[in-house]
Amino acid sequence: MEGIFWAGGITFLVIAVFLIWLGLRAQKKPGLTGDAAMKGETGIVKKTSGFRGRIIVEVRGEQWWSRTDSGTELKTGDEIKVTAVDQQDLILIIEPIGRG
Repeated sequence: MEGIFWAGGITFLVIAVFLIWLGLRAQKKPGLTGDAAMKGETGIVKKTSGFRGRIIVEVRGEQWWSRTDSGTELKTGDEIKVTAVDQQDLILIIEPIGRG
């Protein structure tokens, strides 16, 4: 009977140590949220003439207002890459992909 308690205790201890190890490992990974997570993402132009002349793009399944700093002409269906996020207006700053 005493052996069952030891086996259960050791099993519980192994599982607890494993879960603590997973938790500590997750804490070391950098948190990518907000604009840091958006930089480098790719998407597709959905509409070139949105509100106030903004470009509407789809990035990670979400539609965002965006603009280009380079003044490059984009058309619907073009692939883009997010280079920054305008913090004041929450607008993505984008560049076209594959043009050279």
